[in-house]
Amino acid sequence: MAEQLKAYILCRFANSSSLYTSWMDRCPIPCVVVDENLHNWELPGDAGIVISHMHYRHEEIARLREIHARNQVPVLVLADGILEYRNTWEHPDLPDAAIFQPLCGHKLACVGRGQARVVESWGNVGKCEIVGLPRLDSLLDAAVPPMNSEGPFRLLIATANRPAFDDQQRETVIQSLTHIRERFENNDRVDGRLLEVTWRLTDGLEEAIGLPAPKKELPPLTDVIDDVDAVITTPSTLYFESVIKRRPTALLDFHNCPHYVPTAWTINAPIHFNWTLRELANPPGPKMLFQDWTLHDQLECDTPSTDRMIELISAMIDARRESLKTQTPLELPHRILADPRRGFSKVPATFNVQKLFAGNAAFEEQDVQRLQLELSAAIERLGQFPAELAEKNELIMHLITALDRARLRASEMHDRVTAIRKRFGIKPAKKQ
Repeated sequence: MAEQLKAYILCRFANSSSLYTSWMDRCPIPCVVVDENLHNWELPGDAGIVISHMHYRHEEIARLREIHARNQVPVLVLADGILEYRNTWEHPDLPDAAIFQPLCGHKLACVGRGQARVVESWGNVGKCEIVGLPRLDSLLDAAVPPMNSEGPFRLLIATANRPAFDDQQRETVIQSLTHIRERFENNDRVDGRLLEVTWRLTDGLEEAIGLPAPKKELPPLTDVIDDVDAVITTPSTLYFESVIKRRPTALLDFHNCPHYVPTAWTINAPIHFNWTLRELANPPGPKMLFQDWTLHDQLECDTPSTDRMIELISAMIDARRESLKTQTPLELPHRILADPRRGFSKVPATFNVQKLFAGNAAFEEQDVQRLQLELSAAIERLGQFPAELAEKNELIMHLITALDRARLRASEMHDRVTAIRKRFGIKPAKKQ
């Protein structure tokens, strides 16, 4: 039985979704996609692991919870993208607590350590494994065309696959997009450069804001990002794709919700458009550094995520085999995947003091011998300061003493003059 174990994937579209297809061919045991009748699906005896990202509807939650409660077959839940506040707390179509509160499974394959921290705070300590997104692995080493610093400023404006979860949220999204469209109509330049905008909107938003209907055949968004200089998007995993390609990326969010993924640029109101556009066209070094750090905190992408996904699945299957062998409940450690950084933050490649402080001559100098000479002279000069400071302190004390004596003499003189006036009945002259 142990050698015939299978991985059961509870998702009706797993065979066409990169969330699964990006790693399924490397799974250590055969994968079986359960694509129908989940409400009455019975767990087979040859199940080595159950994998799903579907945990929203009643039958999905009930099935995962039941398998997890038996504690015989490990349940791995996949995070399919970023955490988004409205999707978590303000989604009327989802039952309360559907988003990992708590997790209906043994482990959650988190996209990054930032996500793991949030999900753990919802009562899931020991369940979060930092994997990444295998479907984005192909972007990590791909050549990226450089941004244009001259010529037209090319901007992509995109929305998430589902940018709103009720009518009020949709109106807010429409309002934000309408404001930015009107800004472009009134001013088609950014920092003196002609503006070229590519719109990639979803959910019929083009028609809602008065744009032409999109063409039926459109290039993949990853290709579009290569051809632009900056991106503005509503909360979406597209943010990761844009930042991986080193494009300055702003979040368009008139909802003004908390953000589980912090960004260097956020547009919460029309007043933010102009200065944000100027910075996207000429991104400041410190903000690009923050964007780079955020990427590595929110998405585990130093190395391919697929390797970690397979390592996690293999370890959970091994735990199932051990449970079958010993006829004991399933046991999984709090952490399966090792953290090569041991909890420390990665230093981004964009951390370069010479570029971050371009106006500071001290960081521009690259001649080591010259720097050594200046450092030696500075150390020598600093060594003279204590004696000079003591000399100046002595002079200051001398001046303070002299001032006190002068004040005393002035006070004594004032008393004598007052006594003489009193003796001769002389009144002080009135001020004119």
